[in-house]
Amino acid sequence: MLAVALVPAVLIGAIGVYSINKSVRSEAQSRVNQDLEIVMTSYREQLARLAYSLEISSSRISLAAEAPAEILSALRRELDLTVLNLCDAEGRPIAGSHPGMIQQIPLSRDPVLRKALEGRSAWGTVLLDPDRLLMEGGPALQNAVPIYNGDKSGEPISRAALLWWIACPIIEPSGRVKALLYGGRVLNFNYELVDKLRDTVFSEMDYKGKPRGTVTIFKNEVRVATNVLTPDGARAIGTKVSEAVRPTVLEQGMNYTGEALVVDAWYLSAYTPLRDPTGKTIGMIYVGLLRAPYDDMRDGFIARFLLPVGIVGLLAVWAALYIVNRITLPVRALSQSASQLARGDWEHQILIPHTYQELENLSGAYTDMRTAIQKRDKELRARNEELSFTNEKLEQSNRNYMQTLGFVTHELKAPLAAIQMLIATMVDGYLGTVSPQVSDFFIRIQRNCEELQDMVRDYLDLSRLERGELVANKSLIDLSTTVVAMTVDQTAVFFRSRGINVEVSCPNELSVVADPSLLRIALNNFLTNAAKYGREGGRASVTVKVEDGRVILSVWNEGEGFPPDATPHLFEKFFRVRDSSTHAKRGSGIGLFTVKNIADLHGGRAWAESEPGSWAAFYLSFPIQGPATV
Repeated sequence: MLAVALVPAVLIGAIGVYSINKSVRSEAQSRVNQDLEIVMTSYREQLARLAYSLEISSSRISLAAEAPAEILSALRRELDLTVLNLCDAEGRPIAGSHPGMIQQIPLSRDPVLRKALEGRSAWGTVLLDPDRLLMEGGPALQNAVPIYNGDKSGEPISRAALLWWIACPIIEPSGRVKALLYGGRVLNFNYELVDKLRDTVFSEMDYKGKPRGTVTIFKNEVRVATNVLTPDGARAIGTKVSEAVRPTVLEQGMNYTGEALVVDAWYLSAYTPLRDPTGKTIGMIYVGLLRAPYDDMRDGFIARFLLPVGIVGLLAVWAALYIVNRITLPVRALSQSASQLARGDWEHQILIPHTYQELENLSGAYTDMRTAIQKRDKELRARNEELSFTNEKLEQSNRNYMQTLGFVTHELKAPLAAIQMLIATMVDGYLGTVSPQVSDFFIRIQRNCEELQDMVRDYLDLSRLERGELVANKSLIDLSTTVVAMTVDQTAVFFRSRGINVEVSCPNELSVVADPSLLRIALNNFLTNAAKYGREGGRASVTVKVEDGRVILSVWNEGEGFPPDATPHLFEKFFRVRDSSTHAKRGSGIGLFTVKNIADLHGGRAWAESEPGSWAAFYLSFPIQGPATV
């Protein structure tokens, strides 16, 4: 909201300041350009008036006069000319300030004199080199025009001079030009001219102690006449124009406008080329307008513009803050209430300040929601207490069940073992020979006892597993003697009762890190399953091999196997394959579940493979080496 309030005000202010600054600068630059045109017009008019004055005065010159030099001297003073000479149409000096050694004036190299020979007065601004200055005014003129930059004891930076140069023909009655009256006014150090040009444009001289406007005449890039003052109050004669100006004006012959630092103040500047009658650029005329008055005027405009914009901006900020507070204060109150609600504080008060109708509706909905949540929380707490009590009862029941299961199965183990021993004694004929019918009956009893013994063992293992007592106490053991041989001997009676031949393939002295009792339980489950579900009179095998640092223990048997869709579920608790081949077989569905847990405890895995109707194989794989634990 603050951005919404401030950004338009800032944009308006920035656009306004930019527009005012651009307008004032444009106006100032336009003014200085106009001033330059006025100065150039005044410059040309003053030169033309001087030329007309000399043309009118030329009638006083007569070739028959006895003393033309006195007339020339009087005219030079009257017209304030630096040079005024008379020569014939061939260029031979007649009278004036020519040194006596001069025999010929170079009329062909002087565009003003050359044009006057056509019978009309001519004038313009020219640049005379030191030799020509000596020729027209002698050493006095030559020594009066050099320009120095600083110490006058050194070499001057310029010995040439700019002059207003005028030539008037003296015509015989026949119309032939017999002589030329010519001369001019030197512009070097001509402070009167530049001051008069400045006064033509600028009515006020100073602004805060600085010249409001300045005019300068350049000979090429060097100031030869100016009213720009140096810090010590002297005219800034001999200084050069900046490199930014010189190529544009002197080389390209174009006007230049821009800002320039003149001594210690910034001026809006305009330069224009100064050309001789042939069109050659020989210098420049500069007009500078002090920037400070326009800066002050711009600052005043900006201040008067920004004041109402600032007031409007502050009002917009106040309005934005007011609106934001009416929105955020209720939202903050709701947020704080929600935080307290999350911490379980249901009794805190919600204080919603006066706000918009929508937020009041939101506050009402929040209060209703809090009440509903509070009610639901109480219900959930009561329900959780009930569930907690029920769960404790279930856990106690499960513990009782496991204890009872362990007790019952343990108590059943000894009588079953005694019955098995008695039946085996009778079947083997130690108590006398029995008839085949009785022997067959005893063998069936023996098988049923074996199955019951297998179920008792499974339930005992499940009881230990559920109570967390089935843990792996790993140590370095000989797998072949400690696990394989012992387990095969323990289950041999199961295979003999079904006539199944068992083959064992295990490397001798195979050292592994494992829990021997758990591995015997796992192998016992594999072997009893092979005896129970294997084909009577068939074959079974126990194979142990090592691959990639892992031991793979497997039990294979001939038999019906199991269907493919049962494979993912074989190691689940209480799962049994239900078909015609297993219908008469007793089982708990716990043995393979126990094997899976034993494999996990050893960092391995258990799986099964089968070809239905032919064979089945069960595998247990675990790392051959591992940290021994106690």
